[in-house]
Amino acid sequence: MPDTRHVPDDRLLARVRGEYLEMPGLRLTLDQARRLWGLEPQTCRDVLSTLIDDGFLACGSDGRYARSTDEAATLPTLRMARAYSPRPCPDARLPD
Repeated sequence: MPDTRHVPDDRLLARVRGEYLEMPGLRLTLDQARRLWGLEPQTCRDVLSTLIDDGFLACGSDGRYARSTDEAATLPTLRMARAYSPRPCPDARLPD
């Protein structure tokens, strides 16, 4: 299947790069990015894909786009661990 992606305008690419550079840790879904920059869905996909191809962005397993140099882009999403709460043995005696 041929690549039907349109190469985005350099000014648009610079604008999106600038947003990511100005806001370290920025992680956006495709829909969030589309709304932020007021882009049509296909144009937004093309921009993000181009920036991934350039090595500037990475798409995480959660579908969010972040700078490839941000730890958040390369690390998996972390979940809270359950707190360990030892239960005293019913036979245990308290010291006198």
